[in-house]
Amino acid sequence: MLGIPLGLLTANAVEWGMHKYVLHGMGKKRGTFWAFHFHEHHREVREHGYYDPNYERFPLGMHAQGKEAWALIASAVAVAPLFPVAPFFVGTLWYSSLNYYRVHKKSHMNPAWGEQRVPWHFDHHMGNNPGANWCVTRPWFDYIMGTRVFTEAGVREDNVLGFKQIPAWLERLLPKPESLGTFAPKPAARRAA
Repeated sequence: MLGIPLGLLTANAVEWGMHKYVLHGMGKKRGTFWAFHFHEHHREVREHGYYDPNYERFPLGMHAQGKEAWALIASAVAVAPLFPVAPFFVGTLWYSSLNYYRVHKKSHMNPAWGEQRVPWHFDHHMGNNPGANWCVTRPWFDYIMGTRVFTEAGVREDNVLGFKQIPAWLERLLPKPESLGTFAPKPAARRAA
């Protein structure tokens, strides 16, 4: 059963690292497999107010959302040999892959839901700092790695776990999001010509 929390933490760490170093690192170079995220997904989302119309496509094509789905499928296949020795861990990784796709797609198909339910990801796309807020499903590794940046006057999560409701006793034990996150600087005022 220890595999479940380990799987959740591992999935969140991989989500953070893939987004930061692969999708925004290697993906900045046009023509690479990973360029879809930085060049296509971010452009569409900024153009359409966080909505990404490409999620209306069939999910397994060779387009941005298809490449996202294929990468998740490949990662699920890669960990499959571990199933006999760590079934809870692998099962949790598989669940996390499905949940990642579900949450990411739903947030970009329904921007109001995304802003309220995954404000850290909304801040990544619509805030002043696209070089922060790498998590999609839960903000855990953004807090651990110090990359949770709040957008001025934006929606904020109620707790560092990113859950809408948690028991009061647990909430008292956790640090407040504001004590761990940072605030994006206000955009510089434009000078009149």
